[in-house]
Formats: sequence, structure tokens, C-alpha cells
Amino acid sequence: MAEPQVTKGEQTRQEILAAARRLFLSQGFTATPMRQIAREVGITPAAIYNHYPSKDRLFTALLRSVAPYEELFALFGRIEADSAEELVRRAFRAALAFATDHQDYLQLALIDAQERDGAALVTLLPEVLPRAHRMYARLAALDAGRRPGDPRLRDVPFPVFLRTLISLIAGFMLTQHIVGPDRIPGFDGIDWPEALVDVYLHGVLTPPARDAGGAAGP
Repeated sequence: MAEPQVTKGEQTRQEILAAARRLFLSQGFTATPMRQIAREVGITPAAIYNHYPSKDRLFTALLRSVAPYEELFALFGRIEADSAEELVRRAFRAALAFATDHQDYLQLALIDAQERDGAALVTLLPEVLPRAHRMYARLAALDAGRRPGDPRLRDVPFPVFLRTLISLIAGFMLTQHIVGPDRIPGFDGIDWPEALVDVYLHGVLTPPARDAGGAAGP
């Protein structure tokens, strides 16, 4: 069966997105005028507005076109785990590896957050949240069937769980090159994904020991 031919209009839209991607990544959103994108494509400034009525609409279309959420949640769905803790640990490592392979998207998302108050990212939420909630439900199911002695899942609301996990992943990516062993002595030899997810799961404070009567010890 012959593949459907791409129309000239669709080809032009793809060329506009490709040029916008290069320029937004190198210059940011505010510093990239539509006329520069049009010049990069080889069309008139007026012509670019026939495809994207505004720079905001163009940026949102670009971010949506490169958002890798379908791949990411498919990856999460293939992760096997026998406990909620094991699923979080494996999902965190998988998300870090995935994010490393999608640096352009992360940079565009950061530009959107910094220069546009996340206007494009917000449009993705209706598609992302149901998939993320299914992962959360899977955690709850694993927790319900946990073995004796396994850590139990805290009663953390889904929005808090999701935002803190995203923050942990984003923070890891932002600081990855800053805390390298060649820059900060003593930071080598640490399994950073394991160390960070361990703090995420168990915190940094040890609860005080309690005596048989339930009172906190000294």
C-alpha cells in the first residue's frame, strides 16, 4: 500500500516547527521573532501566520509535537515490580534514562516554564494526568498486596505524589552536571539515582524510638 503523500501545507508546517525548534532552543522564546523563523524556512513573515496565528500558538504546537509522554508511559507499563517501593525505584531510573535521551524536550519545557508560565505544558495535563494516575493506582495495588515486613505506601494524595516525583526527576537533570566528581571533591562514588530515590521514599529523619507504652524515647 502506497504511503499517503504529504501536502505542501503540511510540509511547510513541519519546516516551520523544525526551524522554530532550532531557534527557540538556541535563543529562547522571547528573543525569537516570528520573522526570523519565517526567514529560516524561506517564507514571508505573512505566510507563517497562515499556519500558526501567533508565536504562542507555534510554541505550544512545537512542545506538543515533541512531548514524549506516549513513549514514557509505555515504558512505565513494561516495568515489572513485586512491591510499590521497587516500582518507584525502577520507574525513577527509567525516567532519568528516558529524560537523558530527550534533552531538547526538557529544554523547551524549561523555556515554557520560565518565559511563558507553563502555558504549553498546561495543555498537556488532560492527556498526562490519567496515565500518571494509572501508575499511582498500580502502586496502590502493589501496596495492598504487600508482603509482611514490606514498607507500606503512605497516604500521600496523588497530586503531591506526582509533583514531588516530577520535581525529583527535574532536579536531578538540572544538577547532574553541577555535582560531577570533577567539580566537587567527595561527590564521586555515589549512586545518585539510588540515593535520591531513597530519600524520596524514606525521608531524611529517623522517627524517634518508642517504648512499649508508646512514649518517645530520649
